[in-house]
This record gives sequence, C-alpha cells and structure tokens, in this order.
Amino acid sequence: MSLGAAVAADWQERLAHAGLADLKRLLDGPPEEQGLSGHWQALVKPGLGGRERWRWELDSQTTLYVKRYLATPLCEQLDRVRRQAMRHSRAWWEFQQSAELTRQNLPAVRAIAVVEEMRTAFERRSAVLFEPAGGDALDRVWRSLCAARTPITQGPARHDLVRRLARFVSAFHQTGLCHRDLYLCHIFADLDPAATRPPRFTLIDLARTHRPRLFRMRWLLKDLSQLDVSARQIGATCSDRLRFLLTYLGLEPRAVRLRWYARRIVRKSDRILRRSERQEGGGIDTQARGHAGRQGAATAAAPCATARTPTS
Repeated sequence: MSLGAAVAADWQERLAHAGLADLKRLLDGPPEEQGLSGHWQALVKPGLGGRERWRWELDSQTTLYVKRYLATPLCEQLDRVRRQAMRHSRAWWEFQQSAELTRQNLPAVRAIAVVEEMRTAFERRSAVLFEPAGGDALDRVWRSLCAARTPITQGPARHDLVRRLARFVSAFHQTGLCHRDLYLCHIFADLDPAATRPPRFTLIDLARTHRPRLFRMRWLLKDLSQLDVSARQIGATCSDRLRFLLTYLGLEPRAVRLRWYARRIVRKSDRILRRSERQEGGGIDTQARGHAGRQGAATAAAPCATARTPTS
C-alpha cells in the first residue's frame, strides 16, 4: 500500500496553519472531526456514490472545496485504469489535469492539494482540494439573467456569448482532452448582465476527463451532445445552437459538414433526454412520461435539422 500527497507551493504554509500539515488527515474520517480550523459544510446531492464533498471556510475571506473518494465502485476503478492512470487515483488525476489545463492557458478550477492511498492499481482512498471557481454554473446564471431580461441575453450580446462559449469548448478539446460530463453546470461563468465586458468561463469537475487515443470523434460528439441537452433545457434556440456549432467547428454558413455534425449531436442529445425522462418517470407513469419525453425531444430537435443557418 502506498501513500502519496502533493501541495501547491503557495498553499503549503496556509494549510499547515489551518491544521492540515499532514494531508492524510483528510482520509481519516469526517474533516470536521479532525480538529481543523474554520467551518465545514457537507455538500450532499443524489448520485455521488462513493464521493463526499465539503465547503471549507478557513476564514471570512478564504473558501476551499474538498472532494473525497471512498469505496469507489469496481466499474469506476476499471474505467480509471483503462482511460486515465493505472498507478494513481481519480483525485490525483483531477489534480494533474487542473495543472495541465492551466499550463495550456485554459481556465479550469485550480486544484491546490491531493492525497491518495493506493494498493497497486486499486484506489483505496483519495482526496483533492480546490480553490473556488469564478462565477456560478452557467445554466443557473443564464436562467436568472433570462428571467430578469438583462441585455446579455438579447441581440448581439447573446450572439457574442454563444460564440465565446464555443471557442472556449473548442480550446478545451484542442488540448486533447474530452470531458465525458460536459453539461453547462460544469462550466462556471462570470457574466456581466449589462454586457459591458467579455464573459469569463471556467471548467470544473475534471474527474472523468481523458485523452482518447481511439474513436476520439465518439467522445467529442458525446461532449457536444451533453452541451446540446443543457442548452435545450435552458431555452436556447435552434439559432443559438447552430451558431455555437458553426463557431466551434470554424465553418462558414451552409457548410456541408455542419449538417453532418448537427444530425449526430441532435440524435444523441435526443437519446440523453429520453433516458432522463425514463429515469425521472418512475412508477406506473414511466412509459407515458417516456413517450412524452420522446415527443418533446423530437419537437425540439426537428427544426435544427433544417433550420436556416445563422449569419450573425
């Protein structure tokens, strides 16, 4: 069994002062019971599996986020070994990818420390600490701004935001990585409602990223389809979605290849939406809700297959 840890140089002294000179303490039970300074708040939501998360307020001006992996299921262990790293944990992978994206000037959540306990290729326990990402989840921010009918949600400002988001996602994919969970909730955005300054995006939740050596197009389409699902759920128009795709691909309007991508993305996003409807249906209404979901997905997708390509 091996234990490994790493800390960003500018955080070593601050973490030690907060009682975390030995990162292994993050693996030994609930952090709030380890005598660490500050206030700890557990962040709980469905579907975390063997993961645990906390918000750690060291003082009135400093907040960190902690993600810990315990009892990682075998299927996720095998996925990590196959697509990421055999000798290191998922927490270590997040730490390394955060640093790598920063080196490539791609704004991503900054991981400042990691600790892992491995038994050969088997991950026993691991934890990673993050600085807060700027802004808030893009889907949440957008709904709020649309409800207030702010200038950034209308006209040229809206078009500019879509293009900048497309260039951000394209730059991420140009690093060689695919995300595998690229919904808008995993892109944090710092937006000016009046659109007087450019938006700032930050990519978060890097645990499932990987560098596919085979079938890369499959993973790119998966990322783009997940974004398309999120866009449809927050009311993006077909023009918005086509404008995004045109900019992402760097194509001229009416390019033949645009239709090839659009059809595949919409087809896959339809499947994701139908699966989501079935999972949320439950009970005796599952089949009916699934049928409604298929109708809704088809209605939302159909215009985009033939919609006039935006020119501005």
